[in-house]
Amino acid sequence: MSSDNPVAVVQRMLEAFEDRDLDRLVETVHPDSRWTYVGANPRPAKGIYVGRDGVRKFFENILRHLTITTFHTREFVTEDDTVVILGFESGTVNATGNSFRNECAQKYVVQNGLITEMEEYNIQMNTRS
Repeated sequence: MSSDNPVAVVQRMLEAFEDRDLDRLVETVHPDSRWTYVGANPRPAKGIYVGRDGVRKFFENILRHLTITTFHTREFVTEDDTVVILGFESGTVNATGNSFRNECAQKYVVQNGLITEMEEYNIQMNTRS
């Protein structure tokens, strides 16, 4: 699979996130990228993030507020330069110790080997009070 292949680019980004290597992760992102996060956890990460600095801030918020123990991709759906991932994530909210499980859908647009756009939607399936 070519390094410019949209699925390969998204997989490299996910691997960098799993390794908590934000420098390597940001290398997969276009300087003018726009990321939109509409999700259940963490609430401080909800919003729109622009550029590599914005994407770094997005992931720093996630890593600061959550300990993610599982991120599972069930399915990759692709069309041209767009990759949609269906999956789920689970872990613990650091401030409370409460567990969470979210079903998620993420859409990535990849052009010239870099992610130019990401939108994520997720639904909180359960938590411990």
